[in-house]
Amino acid sequence: MNLTRPNACSTLLAAALLSVQVANAGTQELFVLEDVRGDDVGNGELIYPNRIDMQRGDLDLVRLSAEQRGDDGVWFVAEFAKQILSPEGRVTELGQTPLEKLARHGFFTLNVDIYVDTDRIAGGGRTEAVPGRRVSVDRNFAWEKAIVLTPRPDVARTMLQMYFDDQFEAELRAEKGRISKDDVTDVQSRSEKRVDDLFYFPTKVRVSGRKVEFFVPTEFLGGVPSKSWGYTVVVTGADIQQRGSPIEVVPDRAPMMTMGVARGITATEWGIRGDVDRGVPPVIDILASDPNVQPTVLDNYDTVAGRLASVPGVAPDGNVAVAPTGRPLTVEEAARLDTATGAPEDGAAPSTSPEKRSVPARLRTLNLLQQEGLITQAEYDELRRKILAEL
Repeated sequence: MNLTRPNACSTLLAAALLSVQVANAGTQELFVLEDVRGDDVGNGELIYPNRIDMQRGDLDLVRLSAEQRGDDGVWFVAEFAKQILSPEGRVTELGQTPLEKLARHGFFTLNVDIYVDTDRIAGGGRTEAVPGRRVSVDRNFAWEKAIVLTPRPDVARTMLQMYFDDQFEAELRAEKGRISKDDVTDVQSRSEKRVDDLFYFPTKVRVSGRKVEFFVPTEFLGGVPSKSWGYTVVVTGADIQQRGSPIEVVPDRAPMMTMGVARGITATEWGIRGDVDRGVPPVIDILASDPNVQPTVLDNYDTVAGRLASVPGVAPDGNVAVAPTGRPLTVEEAARLDTATGAPEDGAAPSTSPEKRSVPARLRTLNLLQQEGLITQAEYDELRRKILAEL
């Protein structure tokens, strides 16, 4: 028998193969969700801005997946129709600052929000989206955790805390008439906790070709993502040079570094024709396998009634959400719930409809829904607050 000692190259090759096998053995694919291709037009009316670094297809989400590659977290992967552009070698419009100094994670044109419904109980979580998106989340996918992928996560996080500062301060001022220094400190602590508990802004991000992958700790999610969870995904254009208040002071300028909507075609906002309603949400794409869902959902809003477009999610296992009673809502129950929850979303204009302004009737309906176990206590408290806010 002729025994020969393996050379250095074969040894290195074997080690590399073993490393790949070990890595693959430690990787678990959690889910893959496909989106309609070529639907990056929002409700069908949005037009890409007049700039070479943002063209049709650049923000067209085609797939979202997640993998567990270790015990401490999950890697989400968002894939787009075209290569994700790098900020390297580009400069800002004002001041000629290198863009990569602002957007330090390998991308600069997009935001991706993932609202995660972990309990699959209709109304069992939150339905508001990140400020500036001008949409809400369908109550059948009411979320417990939100992942916000954005080019400037630290700034976005601070802006969101400022948003809650304003919200909590306004509530406290309405209750007490004025606020003290201690109240301000308490408000800021509440805002920080709210963001810590509900939102995660990934900073461990890798961009490769058409894919951007980002790490989210399992501790934040409350467990490993399951195929039974629901995922509502919203894609918006990123306005990384946004200045000023994090809340929407000027109607046409969306906050939280969200690219807004304007008539005509500009270099900084989504364009719309002159005959299109200006209240159209600045959402360019949502995750939906049915091509009819996105245009229908994003076009179903009413700025007078204060109704935002309600974006549904996707559950990898295909199951629907259940009511707090543990069963799906009937058509009649859903209709009663819609009547009771006719209060405007936060920041939206109040309704002028006499039917929706019948606060006592809506409160009675709300009480019945709670008694029958069709809504949770947390949802009851939140809806009651919104209804009473109309008085």
